[in-house]
Amino acid sequence: MANTATRSHGPNAAQLLALHTLRPTARSHEVARMAMLDCLACIVAGSATAPARMALDLALAQGARGVAAALGTHERLAPVPAAFVNGVAGHALDFDDMTAIMIGHPSVALVPAILALAQSSGQGPVAVLDAYVAGFEVATWFGRRMIPAHYDAGWHSTSSIGVFGATAAGARLLGLDAESTLNALAIAASNACGLRANFGSMTKSLHAGQAAETGVRAALLSAGGFTANTGLFDDAGGFFDLYGIQSPQRYTLAEGALEIDATGIGLKPYACCGAGVSAMDAAIDTFVAHAPVAHDIVAIDCRVSHMATRIMPYAQAADGFQAKYCLPYCVAVALLDGCGAIAQFEDSRVARDDVQRLMQRVRVTADDAMAQGEGRFGVELRTTLRDGRVLVESLDVPRGHPGRPLSQAELGTKFMGCVAPVLGEAQAARALSAIGELERLDGISALVELLCPAST
Repeated sequence: MANTATRSHGPNAAQLLALHTLRPTARSHEVARMAMLDCLACIVAGSATAPARMALDLALAQGARGVAAALGTHERLAPVPAAFVNGVAGHALDFDDMTAIMIGHPSVALVPAILALAQSSGQGPVAVLDAYVAGFEVATWFGRRMIPAHYDAGWHSTSSIGVFGATAAGARLLGLDAESTLNALAIAASNACGLRANFGSMTKSLHAGQAAETGVRAALLSAGGFTANTGLFDDAGGFFDLYGIQSPQRYTLAEGALEIDATGIGLKPYACCGAGVSAMDAAIDTFVAHAPVAHDIVAIDCRVSHMATRIMPYAQAADGFQAKYCLPYCVAVALLDGCGAIAQFEDSRVARDDVQRLMQRVRVTADDAMAQGEGRFGVELRTTLRDGRVLVESLDVPRGHPGRPLSQAELGTKFMGCVAPVLGEAQAARALSAIGELERLDGISALVELLCPAST
């Protein structure tokens, strides 16, 4: 345990210490399992992307071999680089889950950190789920104090806040007490980072890898006695002074309540930025109801919230990374293809003439009247046809939002679509079944093996 000096704690540190006593519920385990299923699928799919391959190459070049799997590959790494590589892979496709409390992606920081330490420490599935819940509660505790002011200032909270969730999850797996967990969080505070200005580039996925990597490192350092100033969450010039705190703070939960139970987690149906999901919903609904032919589409007017345009700044898209943050592209490809899977955001699809031409006919307008906040991204899509008809679709709550969740069948389809191209249909199906029975598995190693290519 960390060899920290005894000191009185300010109110923020005291609340962080109190979070150590929260215990998971049956509901929180269920939500955590679904979030892990979704994130593991995204990691395996993302392992084939350029950012993940580069991250893995860097780890291997540094001689970072160990026992923790880089999912989707044959490689085994030490816990810290394994968390980094899987974090980059999990966010490379921007297909991973979301929570409005952070305005960010919780699992892609939590799951790689948890998986790396569970494999190296021999912890089982129930401990893994407990660690997920602990990490989620800490990350959203920071979110309630900092969002939206912190996010609006330009920070990517998946990294700058997610790092604390990853650290808390790692500390739970290592059995750290409350004081040592607080110490680990204080260590991690010096690595809180990630800029929204890097959205639309490979570096966005780097943010997730850094959060997971830091969480493992901070937990291990604290377990070994490495110290930090645990007063930095209350002191002048400390973390909140530098990174910003929301005033007034958002409502707090009743004492003993869990955020994961109260607000849940949003699971994405499309491989784009969360702010684009509603726009894709509206375009796909138009496609299903009317099947308009691109040649007959004269104009497309997409009215969204100001928040959506701030998060998705690209007016045109030249590659798959930009496309995920380009509302005109998201609308155009959804109208053409009727879906928004991984294939719709590959460079080859973005470059095709049909979507590039249709993108030019999309006009995006920001409107204060459109729903925003709490995971809502209101949209009104008006598609004008050559014969004078105007096709109108509108919605406030996107598919996959906790208030409009994906079905078990939809989650299974997403999992298979992510994992089967990398590992094959039969192995992907076995992995899906194993995650559904996670608590009943003897250990985590059998599941990990199913998420890596079979040995030859």
